[in-house]
Amino acid sequence: MNERVMQFRLGMFVIVAGLVLTMLIVWFGESPQILRERGFIKVHYAEAPGVLQGVAVRKSGIRVGEVVGIDFDDRANQPDGVLVTLALESQFKLRKGSIPRLTKSLIGDVTIDLLPGVGEGPMETGPTPAQAPIVEGEVAADPSKALAAATIAFERAGDTLTTIQEAASGLAKISKSAGKLDEFLATWDATGKDLSAASTSIRGFVDQNEAGVKAALANIQQASDRLNSTLDPATQDALKTGVAKFSAASARLDTALADAAPLMKDLGSPVDRTPATDFGQTVRRVNRIASDVELLSNTLRNNRGGLNTNGSIQRLLTQSDLYDNFNALAASANQALQQLKIALASFREFAEKVSRDPGAISRGALSR
Repeated sequence: MNERVMQFRLGMFVIVAGLVLTMLIVWFGESPQILRERGFIKVHYAEAPGVLQGVAVRKSGIRVGEVVGIDFDDRANQPDGVLVTLALESQFKLRKGSIPRLTKSLIGDVTIDLLPGVGEGPMETGPTPAQAPIVEGEVAADPSKALAAATIAFERAGDTLTTIQEAASGLAKISKSAGKLDEFLATWDATGKDLSAASTSIRGFVDQNEAGVKAALANIQQASDRLNSTLDPATQDALKTGVAKFSAASARLDTALADAAPLMKDLGSPVDRTPATDFGQTVRRVNRIASDVELLSNTLRNNRGGLNTNGSIQRLLTQSDLYDNFNALAASANQALQQLKIALASFREFAEKVSRDPGAISRGALSR
């Protein structure tokens, strides 16, 4: 056997081994799902909690397909929800009208069970997910929610049992107090007898003083008649007029008080607040004047409450030499003003001459 034959046989062995390995992978892997013939339907759910691709589809406990796609239902004029695409194996004959029901177990596992159909003929399916018909599905009750509702019901039942126990305790207390019922009835009987005796005494008193009671009632009737005769139409009109005037006066008083409210507010406000009324501003000015006068008087007084003779204002008021100095200063200022007036008059005359003849300035300088 030469080397060329050995290479040929080795190549054939590699090719056959590869084919066998490929067949094993196809047979035991996921590829059989692709090779099998399947039909597709789309199921509309209002909600699909826990549904994922690969979730099993069962009928009567037998796996007949799986979930291959999940999308939101964006069809026009259709209720919002979810479209779940199911791949059903064609070897299982499903009756028309089967309803895919989404079921969630207590531990969270999700399956889709096909309820038996009532129609005639097989269920319509599409060759591809895009051509799959749409059917309506239903969602089974969530056992976790049912368990929560049962827990709430048990809690309420516990509250009810507690209430029943409290009622039983109340009945027990009432049964213990039943022994005192005879005493209560005896006391009630005695009270009834006392009331009967009291009513008899009152009746006897009324019978004995019947004449006086009738006279008192007659006097009350006469007083009522006199009051009615006194309140004649004229008196009633006068009374109504007085009440109306009193009401008008009260209204005017309320208006006056309302108008005076800003003034009262200014009078009661602190000193740093600006008054809103003229009278308030006047009072504020008077307060300022009084404060200034108080400061002036404090300046003029010494520590013993007398006139302070060392102050400038006190010296001006008490020392005559200050008046003389002020008079001399005023006289000097008056003389200076008079001389200033003469100088101004001369300057005005010079200005008028220059304005009339500007060349006079040069002629005067040349003449010098």
